[in-house]
Amino acid sequence: MTPAPSIARPSLLDRVVAAPWWLLCLGLAAAMALSVLLVGFRLPYWVHSDQDLVLAYHGLLFGDGLPQEYFDHPGYGYFLVIDVWYRLLHAVGLLPVATLSALPPGSDVAATQAVWQSLVQAGRALSILLTAAFAVSYATLLRGLLGDRRVALLAGVLLAFGVGLTAQGRQMRTDLLSAGFVVLGLLLVLRAVRPAEGRPCGGASLLQLALGGLLVGLAMVTKVQAVFLAMGVPVAAILFGRRAEPETAPGPAWGTAAVVGLLAAAAAVPAFGLIQAGLAGWGRAVYPYTPVGGGLSGGGYQSIVAGWVLVGILVHAVVHRVPPVRAVAGAAAVLLGLAVGLLALDIRWNEQNAIAVANFVEHMFVFSSWRHGAELQGQGNVVGQGTLALLLAGIGRTLAIRTIVLHPDNIPQTIIVEWFAIAGAVVLWRRGEKLAAVQALFLLLVAWGLEALFSLRGFQRAYAAYTDPLAILSAAWVLARMPGLLERTKPRRWILGGVALVVIVAHAWPIIETRKLPNPATHCEWIPIYMPKVAPFPFCH
Repeated sequence: MTPAPSIARPSLLDRVVAAPWWLLCLGLAAAMALSVLLVGFRLPYWVHSDQDLVLAYHGLLFGDGLPQEYFDHPGYGYFLVIDVWYRLLHAVGLLPVATLSALPPGSDVAATQAVWQSLVQAGRALSILLTAAFAVSYATLLRGLLGDRRVALLAGVLLAFGVGLTAQGRQMRTDLLSAGFVVLGLLLVLRAVRPAEGRPCGGASLLQLALGGLLVGLAMVTKVQAVFLAMGVPVAAILFGRRAEPETAPGPAWGTAAVVGLLAAAAAVPAFGLIQAGLAGWGRAVYPYTPVGGGLSGGGYQSIVAGWVLVGILVHAVVHRVPPVRAVAGAAAVLLGLAVGLLALDIRWNEQNAIAVANFVEHMFVFSSWRHGAELQGQGNVVGQGTLALLLAGIGRTLAIRTIVLHPDNIPQTIIVEWFAIAGAVVLWRRGEKLAAVQALFLLLVAWGLEALFSLRGFQRAYAAYTDPLAILSAAWVLARMPGLLERTKPRRWILGGVALVVIVAHAWPIIETRKLPNPATHCEWIPIYMPKVAPFPFCH
């Protein structure tokens, strides 16, 4: 008698991912919320005065219908959100005040502290919701992109407890909204250019491209440094694109392309007008701008960026043999989304926001020059020897961190994810899967490039919200092409152990922060400048 073949028992990971996807997403969001509520949520309102107090203040300003006063990022998108959030909580009785005029007098110390504690905690609650939405959306889009629920879930856990979202979930920051928008925009574009095997591109791809463009536009009006990742999207579309199956019926016909094009034109004309207004206001910026150099200010480098996107669309169409009608419809969809995102500037119009978005290089250079005054002092243009030296130093620092030995400070816990991605890319290359290896390494290089650029503003953990998703996607891309690692016991344990290590280490910095509270009085110099309509805080007396 032949014995019945034994059936391998499903692993714990397999049993977990067999649950409904919505339940897995809910569990991930709940774990993120619990982490913040246990460590960091109840810290004093002044712990992260920059930016907590400034952003809360602007929620109150908008609640009173007063104009925006803070344009550093420019932060506009976040101010719209926090205004609505405060109004909602106040309407249901969970927030005592939602307007500047309703604040208690500064002489009432107890009431002032209680109100600002509630405002900042409400902002932290919003950060919990935004970080959870970011991680869940990221994992869901990866599920469709990779076709492997296990890898998508692990990637979602890594993002949720990476250094970026760990920092962002415990304070109020404009980077969170901006990073979430631009990263999800990238993933939507990748989904659009990689149709499922054996399926043509259709209306869903157009919708994904339009949504991707919309999110990039919203990211820019929230924090302009999103432009650096946005400029990598065309290259990613070329590298990750996949030739679609021919349409059995005419795909998006010229009629559909014409409709999308007309909608794009209708949105692009006023959006272009806003950008033109921003360019014309160069000399009226709240912070004096330094010219880029080479005659590139005033529309020069902005035209180069626009051309970069257009060339990317054309190269993608040629490389992947996209039919002309589909290429035209896709370009129009991207333009439509991007234009609508920029039109958000008109919801609460302020010329300074348009100036910041239109002149994003000069705007970012203002704050780099504040940070590195000695190196950039006397530099008449943005492009100069001092900027180049700082950028080269940032590149060196970024690469040195990956060795740990050469730069043992500020090591992100996600560095083990990067090491895995590099090792996996080498294996894929040696197996002959050279394109997959190049794709994984491209994502890592973009992440490192962003980190080097961000070093011009100084190292901040929260900036990892832009870079962590790319490193994790690189590792996920590799792992999805080596499914045997999750099917064999030993490598699966190592991978799950690495994920668990990231989750555990993620709580080290927040716990340390609760033990070493800063002196809030150090912020009393700038608070009257950025928050002129509030009485001095009790810690400033």
